[in-house]
Amino acid sequence: MSSNLLDLVQNYFSGDTVRQTSTALGESESSIGTALRSVVPLVLGGLFARSQQPGGAEDLFGLARQAHSSGILGNLSGLLGGLGNTTATTATTSAADGGLLNRGTELLRSVLGSSYTPAVEGVSQQAGVRTSTVSSLLSMAAPVVLGLLGRHAAENNLDASGLGSYLTSQRGSIMGALGSLPGSLGTILSGLGLGAGAAAANLGNAATNTANALGNTVSAAANRTGDAVRNTARDVETAAATPSRWPWILLILLALAALFYFMRNCNKTPENAAPASTTTTTDTTTTTAVAPAAAPTGRYDAASGNYIYDTGANTEIKLPDGTVLNVGGNSFESRLFNFLNDKNQTVSDDKTQGWMSLDRVYFNTGKSTLTAESQAQLKNLAAILKAFPNATVKLGGYTDNQGKADMNLTLSADRANAARKAVMNNGIDASRVSAEGYGQEHPLASNDTPEGRAQNRRVDVRVTKK
Repeated sequence: MSSNLLDLVQNYFSGDTVRQTSTALGESESSIGTALRSVVPLVLGGLFARSQQPGGAEDLFGLARQAHSSGILGNLSGLLGGLGNTTATTATTSAADGGLLNRGTELLRSVLGSSYTPAVEGVSQQAGVRTSTVSSLLSMAAPVVLGLLGRHAAENNLDASGLGSYLTSQRGSIMGALGSLPGSLGTILSGLGLGAGAAAANLGNAATNTANALGNTVSAAANRTGDAVRNTARDVETAAATPSRWPWILLILLALAALFYFMRNCNKTPENAAPASTTTTTDTTTTTAVAPAAAPTGRYDAASGNYIYDTGANTEIKLPDGTVLNVGGNSFESRLFNFLNDKNQTVSDDKTQGWMSLDRVYFNTGKSTLTAESQAQLKNLAAILKAFPNATVKLGGYTDNQGKADMNLTLSADRANAARKAVMNNGIDASRVSAEGYGQEHPLASNDTPEGRAQNRRVDVRVTKK
């Protein structure tokens, strides 16, 4: 079982859970998904804060054991039956589940205090949902987190002290998630002594972005002249109106360079990437979307609205475990197999390299539901991963630029996670496949034509470990 609590909770609140929750609360799936991406860190932050208070670890341990023993994690329908009615149990909610919803709400209210209402209103405005919906989501998330904590404690024979230590070990990822929240949500818990951590995370993100920007400038200058420092200095020459400013400019450059190397070596986050505001189901930090390598070849099918890829003549691939795949010679499967099977090819440290488009995976228009024919390629992906047990991959979801950017971001994340779930359903452990949505960023082709937009609606795969 993964030891990252943030990952566990985010994995629980994905796919079918989002769909069922949206139905129960009368909100769109995308809005519920957006709200949950803020609700989860807030709940984790609140429970962590409680664990640091006198008697808090013991209190949470008791609630966690109760939540786990009630079977609440496997009773989603019962849990959803109580949403929107957190003061009493409903006919469709067991007494245990209803009691946990109530106690979860009471616990969060007591911990957040005066910050509870601003948190609810902030998420409501950010996600475009009713405040009552946010309250219901907080009520649902609290017992789920407690259930996951109870399961972890049971599986690892932890007592109250051990559970408190486990929560303490999660501080970094929780603070990072709080720091990545949009607007002022990241500072909601400042009154609990957690604001400094969230602020530090925000500062760290800003510093990383600044350092990466400097690194990109230095790299581009080095490619042109082989002298990064001189070219970087030349880029700011216009700003240096007088010679007396040069010492300050050099000091600033040296400081930024030091910060750049420090952040790159000491703050290693998985798949650091684009300025996207999503925190998705498996990565614990906001990452930069990647620019895919080569544009695919094929044709646009007006009837389905999909781009039909040319995968080449059919060929037979024999995997190391004896499994045989019959796929196109230019297909995704062939390219992935060749990469994993060739010991001379290594995973690049450049996170923008090595992405391959799934060439037979499609979704229903405007939704994150996979078409029936898409399952075959995802099953093949799972077969290849089984044959190469050390390999791990990341799925990246993309859309065209039609519609609102934030909606596209959510849709792309949902699609990437739908593909991830299909791979996991074929026997691949969750720790070996992650997913993130990048929305309409980094298109393969121009969005000015139906053909280009069809190419941009895709899921890409990158090997993160061989």
